[in-house]
Amino acid sequence: MRMQILVVLLLVGLAVPAEAANRRAFVTSVTGSGNISTWPGASGATALDKADAVCRARAAAAQPSPLPNAATYRAWISTASTDAYCHVQGLGGKKASGCGGGALPGGGPWYLANGITPFAATLDELASEPYAIYRPLFLDENLDEIVDGRLLTGTFFSGEAVPSSNCSDWTSASAAQQVSSGNTSASAYQWSGNGIVACNQALHLLCLEPGAGDGPSQTWAPGAIVFLSSAKGNGDFATWPESDGLDGLDGADRICQNLAATAHLPGPESFVAWLAAAPVDASDRILTNGPFRRLDSFPIAFSFADLVDGVASNSLHVDETGAYLAWEKGETWTGADAFGLALTANCSAWTSSASGALGREGWANRARTGVWADAWDSPCSDLQHLYCFSNRIALFWDGFDAGGDLSRWSTVVGTVP
Repeated sequence: MRMQILVVLLLVGLAVPAEAANRRAFVTSVTGSGNISTWPGASGATALDKADAVCRARAAAAQPSPLPNAATYRAWISTASTDAYCHVQGLGGKKASGCGGGALPGGGPWYLANGITPFAATLDELASEPYAIYRPLFLDENLDEIVDGRLLTGTFFSGEAVPSSNCSDWTSASAAQQVSSGNTSASAYQWSGNGIVACNQALHLLCLEPGAGDGPSQTWAPGAIVFLSSAKGNGDFATWPESDGLDGLDGADRICQNLAATAHLPGPESFVAWLAAAPVDASDRILTNGPFRRLDSFPIAFSFADLVDGVASNSLHVDETGAYLAWEKGETWTGADAFGLALTANCSAWTSSASGALGREGWANRARTGVWADAWDSPCSDLQHLYCFSNRIALFWDGFDAGGDLSRWSTVVGTVP
């Protein structure tokens, strides 16, 4: 089979100070209730002190070796008077009032505990526009993976406290009280504020190394571009303005292609939706071996086999404009399981918007599980995204082709063996 390869310009790497360090983040291997004082390693005068002590104890005890700067880590939790956004900078007060006034030292970007895998951008880019989180925080201090683990935060993804959701300022383990929690398999939105659970449940803590550090050098590597559609619609794709009146799988593909063209992505005609309607599987529609990369260059799968192995390597939460998903978990029509195989819930082969009909959805902010493609069945009247995959490999790309003028490119390769 011949592969269509489109060559565009190279993304320029980000310059960072040579003296900066790779700041790390992890979730604790130990768990505890909403009463922080009962956690192993907890000490200090306040609940925030105790939570920080837990993080520092875990960093110091990490295997196979302690994490760098183990005695400096701070917990990502909020109290009634202090937002997590302020606390991880070593400050008190609320984000909305500038953490008490004065200079804000900031923090990040952050990597996972291994020090090499990027987790999130700087604190301000993570907790405010563009809400740049690169992947779920799924490693503990020992580099073990924690799938679908709950995080004790009491905090929105903006770094601000969730009102009345902190187990009485982290002193209560009562089943009658509730706390806002994050999820170790979530990126956008739910990484910090996934849902409400009782204060007696055993949850992990999220720990951040303070201070400014190196950011990842984001250079494009060869791969097939993938994106989450910025457009949303019901299960009858003919009703989407971007479908040009087409329904079914053809309508979904047209939506992806029109969005790609509007965003001036390379090879817009090569995009198809990750979507199934028996007898067509979603996996049947992918014609390249990848790797499959979001517009920020991070791969969601390293090969076709990796894409359809039932577990997403990373979340597909970046749209065709390069914007990160923020205020939602990203419900997305798929009609397929995480192996790409067609399921029966497909909104009558994607021609129905009836509330009584059902379509399978995935969640764009999830990874390390199959939920990215296979979450649950939703009414076809719901408004959801699409996943869009290019069937071409972009060797180099940086978005400079916004005018669509190929004459500016130094090299363009069409069809090659």
